[in-house]
Amino acid sequence: MGFVRSVLAPGETLIVHTHPHWRALVRPALVTLVGAGLAGIAGGFIEVQVVHAGDRTATWAMVAVLFSLVVLRFALWPLIRWARTDLVVTDERVLYRPAGSNRRCVDVPLRRISAVRFRHTLADRALGTGCLILELGHLPPIEIDHVPEVARVHAAVYDELLRLPPPPPPAPLPAAPRSRWGLPGRR
Repeated sequence: MGFVRSVLAPGETLIVHTHPHWRALVRPALVTLVGAGLAGIAGGFIEVQVVHAGDRTATWAMVAVLFSLVVLRFALWPLIRWARTDLVVTDERVLYRPAGSNRRCVDVPLRRISAVRFRHTLADRALGTGCLILELGHLPPIEIDHVPEVARVHAAVYDELLRLPPPPPPAPLPAAPRSRWGLPGRR
């Protein structure tokens, strides 16, 4: 909650704060389990096949280092990225900050959003996730993938859009100078 409090402006109300869907953690968990199994098989092979104690220790150390590297890269790093990725909806803006990426940060005032919609497949619907799409008028739409309970987040953003006061009417255009005969041009 520290990140969220640090980015909220005074008087800004938090509506939704979420991380990506938990299915992003399935692959790291499987990598850890399969890696532990393979390390166990390698350990059994080491105990049976390697005769000398010094060689056995070195081989065990090599397996342990390899297992540690695999777990750090393919399990721990995705877990940290999942925990540090935030989607925040307030009464003034939508903020999306993926961990480890300064280029994909999105901070959109609600006044700039012209439409909000979501997309999910049958599998996404079964898991309760989807893609939130923010349309910003003439700019390309922003798609935020793996949003948990995407319909609820969509409804929250839509409700906040409806609560916004209407924009002020455009200022009238100044009259164009006219010539003596009523046509635009030189006088």
